[in-house]
Amino acid sequence: MTLLDRVRAAMDNYRYVTETSALGGVVFECDGDPLVGVVNDEVIIRVEGGGWAAVTGDLAEWIERSSEVVIAEWVVRWHEELGADSIAASRAMLGLVHHEPDREQLQRLLLDHTCHPELRQLAVTCLGHVGRLDGEVLPEVVPRLRELLDDPDIGGAAENALGDIEHFSRR
Repeated sequence: MTLLDRVRAAMDNYRYVTETSALGGVVFECDGDPLVGVVNDEVIIRVEGGGWAAVTGDLAEWIERSSEVVIAEWVVRWHEELGADSIAASRAMLGLVHHEPDREQLQRLLLDHTCHPELRQLAVTCLGHVGRLDGEVLPEVVPRLRELLDDPDIGGAAENALGDIEHFSRR
């Protein structure tokens, strides 16, 4: 098995990965961002600061480290995009639900967006997702969602979010 085949096999568990010719070799991109490459019979990975490093050893471990760098860059970009048009902001909000490491900050951000004219329904839905993914939410989340139950536009989303939080909360 070639080095490129070994990297392809190690990338099997990653979604939205594409291969492209770049840097004089093959680079694997995750959602358009370069993650890992095979150049001149070496594996190169993304490192903090936007650079690359040649690595040897456990491919899965190096790819995981590289993906952490890329995800950290995404989180920074997504926070910036929350002020952009509603499509970019929606995508950013969904990305943050899955990848923001500071879960308290995320929940406070989502709570703030429950008043946003274009993003409030998504913010409410995302609070339910946080409850499902994390098994817990901040104490202020449930009362805020209960306040929204009578809202004709997002009451159904609030009810669903509360259901997710109740069903998946750790007791």
